[in-house]
Amino acid sequence: MLETRDLSLSYHTDRQILNRINASFDPNTIYGIAGNSGEGKSSLLKILAGTLDQTSGDVFLDERKLPRASQRLIPGHPGIALVAQDYRLDLYHTCIENIRESILNWAPIQRERRVNYLIKLLGLQTVKNEKALTLSGGEQQRLALARALATKPTWLLLDEPFSNLDGTLKHKLVNLLFTLKEKEKICIILVSHDSQDMLGLCNKMAFLKKGKLSTFFTPMERFLTLDNLKEAQWFGEVNSVRWQGELLRFRPGFYTITPDGIPLELSQCFFNGTVYINYFYTDKSEMVILYSLTPLPKLIKILPTHEK
Repeated sequence: MLETRDLSLSYHTDRQILNRINASFDPNTIYGIAGNSGEGKSSLLKILAGTLDQTSGDVFLDERKLPRASQRLIPGHPGIALVAQDYRLDLYHTCIENIRESILNWAPIQRERRVNYLIKLLGLQTVKNEKALTLSGGEQQRLALARALATKPTWLLLDEPFSNLDGTLKHKLVNLLFTLKEKEKICIILVSHDSQDMLGLCNKMAFLKKGKLSTFFTPMERFLTLDNLKEAQWFGEVNSVRWQGELLRFRPGFYTITPDGIPLELSQCFFNGTVYINYFYTDKSEMVILYSLTPLPKLIKILPTHEK
């Protein structure tokens, strides 16, 4: 188990970045930490990885207190690998060379076996002899993952792994992370400013805001809990309308068309490649967004199928 106890970080400007964070991470689990840019997500990962000193508090691995970055000759912890946003590849070395460099102390046979295994696992066979500089963004990301995995870490930390990836590459990365979790038996901790990217991937999630980390929760439970509108909107659109004296909140895909429902008039509709996004208004000028597989009529009546 990886733990933080009263972990805090402040800069010389007296700005509190992390404020007494207590968290525990179980093995073979995928964790997500969401928060706006500048909230300290990357700093938290760097402290966990042992490449940044905290101001106070400690990090424990299986009840053993880990040294700070400044207390090690080479910053970092064995068994914990961090993939930064910039990937930190040797751009003028090939894919094979980039991976091999991480395990030069291994016996040659085991080293080459591990390199070839990761090249295949990460789908880099066709570019394995290409320099990292010539790779696409998605290929560089997979190479950074392969390099981080070379030493067989137990903990993999990912800093904004979905940034700068299109929809297709995001889906491939999600599938790849599931594969890594099962084949490599590792715990994955990732941070992102976009909660929707993590909704179907993470077993547990938390929000980092103003230096405080929320308790971890199951993403789907929070997706369906709409009491806290600001938190609910982290996972996408939430409709909020008044109907027969009640405030109803519901996701754009959670509704049914019924003759006794809320009357709506269509304003705009467009297809995003997966569903039709329909913009309606109530007679009180409240906007309602509905997802559908086919365009909806101009005038309809609906009721939420789930609201809280």
